[in-house]
Formats: sequence, structure tokens, C-alpha cells
Amino acid sequence: MSDSSQTRPIVRGPAGYPLVGNLPEFLYDKLGFLSCCAATYGDVIKLRIGEPTFLLNNPDDIKHVLVLNPDNYGKSPRMTSARGKKLSGAGLLTSVGPEHLRQRRMMQPVFYRKTVESFSRIITEGVEEMLARWAEGMELNLGCEMMGLVQRNIVKTLLGADADDDMPVLLDAITIRRLYMEHVFFSPFPEWVPSRIGWRYRQAMQCIDTIVTRAIRARRAYPTDARDLLSLLLCAKYDDGTAMTDQQVRDEVVTLLVTGYETIGEALTWTSYLLSQHPAIAAKFFAEVDEVIGGRLPSVEDLPKLPYLGMVLAESMRLYPPTWLFVRIAQAEDTLPSGATIPAGSKIYLCQYVTHRHPRYFQNPERFDPERFTETAKKDRPQFAYFPFGGGARVCIGEHFAKMEATLVLASIAQRFRLSLVPGQAIVPEPKMTLRPRNGIRMRVEQR
Repeated sequence: MSDSSQTRPIVRGPAGYPLVGNLPEFLYDKLGFLSCCAATYGDVIKLRIGEPTFLLNNPDDIKHVLVLNPDNYGKSPRMTSARGKKLSGAGLLTSVGPEHLRQRRMMQPVFYRKTVESFSRIITEGVEEMLARWAEGMELNLGCEMMGLVQRNIVKTLLGADADDDMPVLLDAITIRRLYMEHVFFSPFPEWVPSRIGWRYRQAMQCIDTIVTRAIRARRAYPTDARDLLSLLLCAKYDDGTAMTDQQVRDEVVTLLVTGYETIGEALTWTSYLLSQHPAIAAKFFAEVDEVIGGRLPSVEDLPKLPYLGMVLAESMRLYPPTWLFVRIAQAEDTLPSGATIPAGSKIYLCQYVTHRHPRYFQNPERFDPERFTETAKKDRPQFAYFPFGGGARVCIGEHFAKMEATLVLASIAQRFRLSLVPGQAIVPEPKMTLRPRNGIRMRVEQR
């Protein structure tokens, strides 16, 4: 009788260095290192980065982890521990198991398509305010412009008119919180080492807490017919008919405030950059927008009429996925569809940046080609060859909002301006909390 273990694939990976394994190579160039490993060792790669780590690059294995057996693959304790919840709140982002499922079911109606689309006017008005400051020949740090726009939009969507007076200080606090999270996750020094950014973070969180708590108490004391996200969260009910406590609402609002904008801002930045580098694609993009919208403000009714814009956005998020890596921890030993065995306690890397460039599923993967996202092309490849928003029970709850906002922003800009890259820049993707252009992207505004 043959030993079935002999038929299992041999999982290989780079040898690394004594004691430190692959850590130096990974820290020096995360994207380059992981891409090289995938090209050299196949679809399941064993890495030596702290505890045993496996990079998965097979869509069936990725689906297994995210959709088919998610209970065995929890989020990293870095997110779900007491320390993680202290940093990110005890909301949907950090909850696990039955608690996460209960919270997700309660919040899901808040993010239904019809509800989300009711916020479209906030987005288009925000774009108009931004564009009113633009002029022919102006040079912009595009990332800063996009990030500022989507920050203001998420604040207004969440808090409505309650945030008007506090907008500047709240936006500043959100930015400081973002910088601090990067300090915690990427600094060589422990979190407890005193630092200026640590002091600024504590002040920023006190500011955010004060504004959000005040808004919650005001809505409790004087209910209104406002239809912002805060009002919807206060009215949301669990299956047993109970509502969230003020602390729970606070945690969810803070989670959405500090995580509900960054990926959209990066997607808008990368998409604008790619359009500036591909004139033929940009011409088709502008032609569709002009035909459908014709100079007016875009609306949600226009979204289904802009398929090419949607394809451009999808292809941009293939090449430069704002969320570039998911990390999961195997709770028990498991066998993947590819046949590889994952030991209990292993760390799992699901890297969108790498998988989205798999030549088996994307011919000439470095080429920017929106035609990859026609309905026919999508049906011809595995579902999880492309997963910018994740999948399964933890798929991004704000996916439709993100796509709606990005489409409305791109269409609004296209009505009045095109953006050209200022010469002499090296555009290098930098994998931090999100995938951003190192040193930003400077663009020149041109009137259409």
C-alpha cells in the first residue's frame, strides 16, 4: 500500500540566513521578495519570517482560506488582541468568531446598495469643492489631494452636519492616527518607547473620541431624521432586537473613520497615474464619460452606464491593490486544495500584489489592460485570481461604497480636467498599511 503523503506536493522556499531566515530580504523589498518567491517556487511557498509562514498564490487555496474554511484561519493577534483592539477599537475590524458574525449581520443593512447610494451627493459635492481649487497648469501632489477628498467625504458620510465645525481638527487627528499606526507596524522600536508621534497620537485619539462621543450623545438625546451613517448605526438592531451600546457605536464609527478612506484614496491616485501613462486607454475613458454624463455632475444612475470606467478601476486595483496583503493564522493543521499541508500555528500570507500578477491568469501581467475585466474575461479565470476586497465572511463591508465613490470621483474630474505626470519622477510602490507611491505622485492639471 502506497503512502499517500508521498503524493503531496513538496513545499519549497528560499533558504535564508542562519537565525534570521528570510527576514532581511523581506524587510528590504517586500514586494520584490514575495514576487520572486512566487516566480521561483510555485503556488505554495514556505518562508522563514518569524514563525513558519506560507505564501499562497493559488486561487483555489486562497478561496479555501477566505471562504471555504475561514474558521481555521483567523486574523493575526496583532489585530485581534487587547493591544490590537486598543489601537483599532473593538469593532468589526478586530472582532472574531461568533462576535464578528453577530456584528456583521447587524451592520450589513447599513451598507446595502440603496443605503450607500444615498450618500452619492456628499461625494460629488466634495469633488466639486476640490476641483474649484484646481486651475490650468497647477502642479499637485495627487495622493494628498485624493486622501484629503476621501477623508472629508467619510467624515461627512458618518457624522453629517455634526462634523462641520470640527472638520479641520478631525481631519488632522485622523491623519496623525494613520501615521502612528505605520510607526507601530513598521518602526524597529517597540510601541512603548517614547516618541513624538506617540504623544501626538494620544492627543489625536482624545480629539476623535470627544467629537464622536459628543455626536452620539446628541443623537441619543435629540433624535433627528438625519440619514448619515451614525444615525443608521444607532438605529441598527441585532437579531434579538437589541441595539449597540454607545461604546460599541463609538468603536464602529472610529473604525470607519480611520479605515474607510485610505484604500479609496490610494486607488484614485494609482488610477489617475495609470491613465496619464496610457493615452489610448485614457481617450476611451474620456469618451465614455463625455457620452454618458455630458458635462453635468455624475449620479448613481450613471454608474451602470460607465462599464469601461469600472474596468479601468478594476485593472488599476489589479496592478496596485491598495490592500496588498492579508495575514491569517492557521488554528489547526489543514490540507489545502493544492495538496499542501499547513501546520497549526502557521502564518499565511495572501498577497494581492503577487497573485494579481500571476502570468497563468493574466497574460503580460505588468501591462495595464482594462479589457481583462470584460464579463467574458472574468468568467475565464478563477474567482480568487483577483481579490482586492478579500472574500468570504470578512470581505470588505464597504466594497460597494468604495467602488461608487471612486467611480463618481473619476467621472467628476474627467468632466473638467485631465492630469499629466510631471517629468523626472520615479514612481515606486511602497507597501505600508496600504500600497502607496513612495514620495507621492506630482501631476499637472490640464483643462479639457
